[in-house]
Amino acid sequence: MATRVPLKDLCELITKGTTPTSIGFDFADEGVGFLRVQNISGGVVNFEKDTLFIDGQVHQLLKRSQILPGDVLLSIAGSIGRTGVVPENAPPLNCNQAVAILRTSEKIYRPFLRHWLEGEDAQKQMRGATVTGTIQNLSLTQIGELKIPLLSLSEQRRIAAILDQADALRAKRREALALLDELQRGIFIEMFGDPATNTKKWPVRAVGDLLASASYGTSEKSSADGKFPVLRMNNITRSGEMDFVDLKYMDLDESQHERYLVRQGDVLFNRTNSADLVGKTAIYRRSEPMAYAGYLIRLRINAANDPEYLAGFMNTSYAKRTLRSMCKSIIGMANINATEVQAMKIPQPPLELQSQYAKHVETVIANKVVHRRALEEFGALFAALQSRAFRGEL
Repeated sequence: MATRVPLKDLCELITKGTTPTSIGFDFADEGVGFLRVQNISGGVVNFEKDTLFIDGQVHQLLKRSQILPGDVLLSIAGSIGRTGVVPENAPPLNCNQAVAILRTSEKIYRPFLRHWLEGEDAQKQMRGATVTGTIQNLSLTQIGELKIPLLSLSEQRRIAAILDQADALRAKRREALALLDELQRGIFIEMFGDPATNTKKWPVRAVGDLLASASYGTSEKSSADGKFPVLRMNNITRSGEMDFVDLKYMDLDESQHERYLVRQGDVLFNRTNSADLVGKTAIYRRSEPMAYAGYLIRLRINAANDPEYLAGFMNTSYAKRTLRSMCKSIIGMANINATEVQAMKIPQPPLELQSQYAKHVETVIANKVVHRRALEEFGALFAALQSRAFRGEL
């Protein structure tokens, strides 16, 4: 059994960032990249997407959180436990207080540390240490006290190489799923044209003209028990799909079924969320009934249109831009009501073409199912390898 040591013994520096607005400085249109939790995922630090910027002078003032190539970043607030190693070609970077910077000593191989931080051993320690207030968070002291197995550098490199190979299999499946998302969006544009310009000259209607009804979900409290699962805003993904994790439940009187249950083919619209997530839209494709919560609007399509077309339109970049321009901010949350959604303009191709699009989407979804199943299998394999590796069994 390997000796365990506090992580602070293997780091030259453990620090975190500061939001510049909290000390009187604004973000800039360009300059030094300013990283947040969303820039860290799966061992990768992405400084080219969803990146804010600060002025070079502000970067110099925020010396504590200046990021160097090779630093290991760890999310310590909100989505705790995301990790990434800063690439050697990274430009000057800084970060906010939700990101910890681990500058390691020569005793630890950074890819090994990254894999350990993502593994169950470290994640379990982090879950036990989290402080729960408005959001979960880890202190720098708690990070430094995480106990990590101290192996020889050669053994660290060997384990990291094995885990890198297994992780590459998962990455390929994730890439395939991302390409299928792009394909689905591309099929929409190919068949119907860009809705921003309506180059195919379809008649333009209000979204409400394509609907049989638009209804708000139930505001009744859900719990761990009940007859019907309850779909909430987090069950709709940013890419426009349903994610049936972390479901709550409730009972409904029979008189409430028609109003508060979804059926196959209903389109769900997220009416209240943060400004960048409000308007998330997905089709409910399952046959069993589920309830839907008050932050969602159920859009039930009429017989002259196909729900796949409506959902495809609502997930175009044009529709998302339009929705962002429509939303109102209420106590930090953006809101779009049912009347506003129904007033939104939408090109209306003939039903026959909408139905052809729906068949293409069905094929894409079938391929996604295959890749997701494989990704789950690779995920289980990877978790088993991680567990064995850090128990010294590889």
